[in-house]
Amino acid sequence: MGNKKKLLTGLMVLGAQAAVPSAMADSGGLSTVVVTATRVEQSDFDLPVSIDRIGSNAIHDGQPEINASESLVRSPGVVAHNRQNYAQDLQISVRGFGSRSTFGVRGVRLYADGIPATMPDGQGQLSHFDLGSADHIEVLRGPFSALYGNSSGGVISLFTEDGKPGTALEGAVTLGSYNTRRSALKVSGAQDGINYVVSGGDLRTDGYREHSAAKRDNFNGKLRFDLDAASQLTLVANTVYVSADDPLGLSRAQYANDPRAADPVALTYDTRKTVRQQQAGLNYQRQVDDHNTFKAMVYRGHRDTTQFQ
Repeated sequence: MGNKKKLLTGLMVLGAQAAVPSAMADSGGLSTVVVTATRVEQSDFDLPVSIDRIGSNAIHDGQPEINASESLVRSPGVVAHNRQNYAQDLQISVRGFGSRSTFGVRGVRLYADGIPATMPDGQGQLSHFDLGSADHIEVLRGPFSALYGNSSGGVISLFTEDGKPGTALEGAVTLGSYNTRRSALKVSGAQDGINYVVSGGDLRTDGYREHSAAKRDNFNGKLRFDLDAASQLTLVANTVYVSADDPLGLSRAQYANDPRAADPVALTYDTRKTVRQQQAGLNYQRQVDDHNTFKAMVYRGHRDTTQFQ
């Protein structure tokens, strides 16, 4: 039995260029794509880096919105394996970095609304990425990911959507094989200088293999205040609870005999994993002039992992 607790706090202050227009001046032109995975907002066409922006339609349309691997397969150079084992999370590699990780994500930096999802030891996980309220995902590949620190073969950043004028209530129910079911509820809106998005999801599955049942509860919220015409204050918070059985790996002979079986050791010792994580961040942004923006962010998070192997 292992028990590991980690505490993450941080402060980030950035100077950034003003965002480029959302559309080209010519009404018949294509919309300009603005990326922020380089820490400052810039047009992707002007950057000497390999970067992709996975939009809202690719994340939501025809997708169960359960795992980030559904959308990341669209990015060249990125391999995202859904191991169908929630005790080990997704296996993600960017240009080979992270391909040898036996659990969690290593060699790739992960961020959710600017808050690191990668711990100081280099291990990260995406279980708290709430796809139901995601606006887009940005993937930065190659050596320029060093902007985020060492041991970084790539950067994956998720950004929560903004609420639209008025109030909207959305719900979703997904049913699948092996008694898989997911329910989600989202409330969003914008009024009187306040923009908000609150989303929650509940996932249950018996799993494809024996002793692979799992449950996961997600909550994600973003609240933005327009302080004046030039400044904004944004509060982001999310939590996740995961409880999953671990069927462990099979030898070639065991797999040939029954691919859905669990390793006998998993049944003997009831191997399993429980994760509880909470994090929150406060972001202040002010337009200094037509060419510069001041940004400052403070965040705090806590992850408690208990695993039986």
